[in-house]
Amino acid sequence: MRKTVIPVLLAFSLFGYAQNTKTADSAKTTDIQEVVVTSLGIKRQARSLTYSSQQIGGDELTEVKTPNLLNSINGKVSNVQINRTNGVGSSVRVIMRGNKSVSNSQPLYVIDGIPIINEAGKAPEISQYSSMPDPGDVLSSINPDDIESINFLKGASASALYGSAGGNGAILITTKKVRAGRSIISYSTSLTVDNAYSLPKLQHSYLSYDPAVPNETPGSSIYSWGAKGSSKDYLKDFLQNGTTWVNSLSFQSGNEKSTNYFSIGNTTNKGVVPMSYFDQYNVSFRNSSKYLDDKLTLDANFIGSLQNSKNRQTPGASFSPLVSLYWLPRGVDFDQYGPDNYSYLNKTRLLPAQNWWEIGPDGAFKGNPATQNPYWILNRNQVTVSNKNAYSSIALSYQINPWLSARVRGNYSWNISDSQRDISAYSDPALLANGLNGRLLKNVYENSSTYGDALLIGNPKLTDDISLDFTVGGSINTTRNKVTQIDNSYLANPNLFTLNNLQWAVNRAPGDGYHNIYWNMKKQVQSFFASASVGYKNMFYVDMTFRNDWDSTLALTGRKGFDYESVGANAILSSVFKLPEVIDFWKVRASYATVGLGLPSNISNAMLEYYKAYSYGVDAGTIVYPKSSFVTSIQELSPKPELNKTFEAGTELRLFKNRLSFDITYYNSNATNQLLETAISSNLGGIPSGSYYINAGKIQNTGFESSLSYKIFSSEKFGWTAMVNGSANKNKIVELFPTSISVPQDQLFSLTGGGNYTKMKLGGSFGDIYGIKFQRDDQGRILVDANGVPLATTGSLGYLGTPNPKFIIGFNNAFNIGKLGISFLVDGKFGGKVLSLTEKANDLYGVSKASADARDAGGVSIPNAVYAPGTPQAGTAYNGKTDARAYYSATGGINNGTGIDEAYMYSATTVRLRQASISYTFDVDSKYMRNATVSLIGTNLFFFYKKAPFDPEQVSGNTPGGVGVDSFGLPVTRSIGLSLKANF
Repeated sequence: MRKTVIPVLLAFSLFGYAQNTKTADSAKTTDIQEVVVTSLGIKRQARSLTYSSQQIGGDELTEVKTPNLLNSINGKVSNVQINRTNGVGSSVRVIMRGNKSVSNSQPLYVIDGIPIINEAGKAPEISQYSSMPDPGDVLSSINPDDIESINFLKGASASALYGSAGGNGAILITTKKVRAGRSIISYSTSLTVDNAYSLPKLQHSYLSYDPAVPNETPGSSIYSWGAKGSSKDYLKDFLQNGTTWVNSLSFQSGNEKSTNYFSIGNTTNKGVVPMSYFDQYNVSFRNSSKYLDDKLTLDANFIGSLQNSKNRQTPGASFSPLVSLYWLPRGVDFDQYGPDNYSYLNKTRLLPAQNWWEIGPDGAFKGNPATQNPYWILNRNQVTVSNKNAYSSIALSYQINPWLSARVRGNYSWNISDSQRDISAYSDPALLANGLNGRLLKNVYENSSTYGDALLIGNPKLTDDISLDFTVGGSINTTRNKVTQIDNSYLANPNLFTLNNLQWAVNRAPGDGYHNIYWNMKKQVQSFFASASVGYKNMFYVDMTFRNDWDSTLALTGRKGFDYESVGANAILSSVFKLPEVIDFWKVRASYATVGLGLPSNISNAMLEYYKAYSYGVDAGTIVYPKSSFVTSIQELSPKPELNKTFEAGTELRLFKNRLSFDITYYNSNATNQLLETAISSNLGGIPSGSYYINAGKIQNTGFESSLSYKIFSSEKFGWTAMVNGSANKNKIVELFPTSISVPQDQLFSLTGGGNYTKMKLGGSFGDIYGIKFQRDDQGRILVDANGVPLATTGSLGYLGTPNPKFIIGFNNAFNIGKLGISFLVDGKFGGKVLSLTEKANDLYGVSKASADARDAGGVSIPNAVYAPGTPQAGTAYNGKTDARAYYSATGGINNGTGIDEAYMYSATTVRLRQASISYTFDVDSKYMRNATVSLIGTNLFFFYKKAPFDPEQVSGNTPGGVGVDSFGLPVTRSIGLSLKANF
């Protein structure tokens, strides 16, 4: 069995950790006596855990490789929702047990027991004007071949020892460690061909003009509402087959005193969009050595990577070459604007100028927003992303006596992300921001973290029946963030995109690109923690934890720190009672935990009046002050840490000689003291009007998660293991703004990254989608005007749906027929609604298949519609067909506040064949080679069910509000190829 669920009773934790000598270090725990990695890298017997965790082995990550290892986890772990962003090397959004915080719902990532930072650069938002792609993250740069196992601690009890950083759960990554006495060289390679599918459905049966009308020619209109006629599908010719080549080479060697592991890796990708590339280089080294009669152990680790990408796709319409082809007026010959003819030499300025149908003789663009030649975007508006990541750690452990050990550990992690977009002269003037010589956009994000802790770990023998495991320790964690954002449209020399070519001392006009923002932030958390686990006859266990954090983000607030506790218990019923022989193991568990979360760095400066506060940063020589302040006159609104209170209970069963394993967990979490930024007017509650940060709000998540694994057949000649993961989560906004400030209960709170679409409202759920709706009467019937055109609501936005799935399931099967292995994974997400801005714009331009179908049908039928008040037939049913152009001109749209968003809501339910592989292992057993495995592999192969015109799993950016809205994103990519693994 490749993956094991270790259902462990959630105990009120900051854990106690068993320190008995463990001989097993398996990533695939198939026996309840095995050990698993828990918080702080401490190993415990699986049976003693009082919380639920799920662990998968490294082979699950490398069986079918993906450039970002977290994408390989989709569907394999219950209640872990993973959303991808645009393209290879981009970041991944991971949510465990629902969204809990408006600030950050991402889990903590831990390598070999020590936390790391997974931040990179600025994530794009839901906007057609996004200018930068997703920059990636640290996890996307880790070589999956270096990983021994990953353990998912989804509840607060499981991750409580990590403090506020672990409030959203923790993902524990254990890197490979060499076994003594073995020397191995391993090489793996995989080459896949990537193909875009599930593209927007476009029409090629109507033109943008009428050949029978004088002076109408292709491109005379930006819309494709012309006469019937065929046109070429240039999109299919434009997209290409991409390739992804992943290589890894590792060296392992050691003896009883010292072991070493070294690996190098490379990932090279050519995207499905021409001229898009990605290259990554990895290196890792780990040494473990023993000294002083094996009492002292030194463990040192280093992981480094370099990433470079070119023309990674940006969400939104402004810099998307695909949008230019979506909206291309039908009848325009794109072949005359191809890769060898996208520009010409402007004889006046002797500069390359853009060759495109939309540009008139005076140089003006016709559209608003305008489109550009796709090859001009890729060559003259190109964007590059360069990431560098380094992680190093060292740990010293000394065995004081047989039951007591001391550990001192530390790490330093650093990353820098440098994104730059060069916008050449003669690009769309709106993108040049009045620049004549070009425009440069640049984001540089540098993050570093220094962590150190000291632990005292013991398991003294109290009696033959009572066991005690305890941990006492302290830690200090310092993070630094340096940010530089440059936007300059005043280049001294045209099309020279270097920093020393930018002019700052110039007369500027409103709307010009002119920003040079810099800020430098530092945060430090000092902590003390303790845990104890008491066992009785290996049948009952009780866990207790305590932690206190002194967080620098609470400076100026009157608070110095905050503490939180957890407690949990389990009972091994199979040891307490004599059960039927079919039951090998049965455990029940329950726990309760509280976990805090500090404030964002430097935000407590807003406790002071803006002119007294430390500046947030500098923008082109101008001091930038906080734009909002805290409410200091009302105690309940004063800044305080977020607090997550979680209860969970569950059970684990193993039957039929451990062939069948079942685990189920119920949980209820309540996250309070959300940090909300809102505008207050009219002196509400005695608070002067202005913009404020308010600690209020309560987000509740309730649900269950379960896993079922069954070894149906387990012989060497034929084996079949099936595993099902299922989970359901209900998210509810129980409280938003407190009654003391009299904020209207129907007020909406916008989420970061959600543009004008994803909101929170009292009684709703996190990330609900809001927009313009159809006007309806009291009976819910759509109102139309005298011409049968639907009317849109005005004023406040209406609720459209939630993107959050109601139920998630993964079905994984692995077969072996001798040396032949076959595996496949099907996963499904059920429930939820999503919005397509792409389809909304395509309808407006008359380029969607739906718009052509409507013309063929003689118009659009609107079910359950009546004439609106004020029309000649007010109140009577409308049964006619609405002119297609009139209908889609009313519902379609590009900018915020246009069209009818409700018409573009779709079911988010999907069922897909996530991955599949067929492999054969050759036992060579020669002098130099042990074995080799050759595989046929595939990912994202096809959908069994999907109603949305895009993949609902894709998000615009790794932000709290970036889910559920398609803003001209990259199409789904199917990958099929071969892989080879050889051991020497």
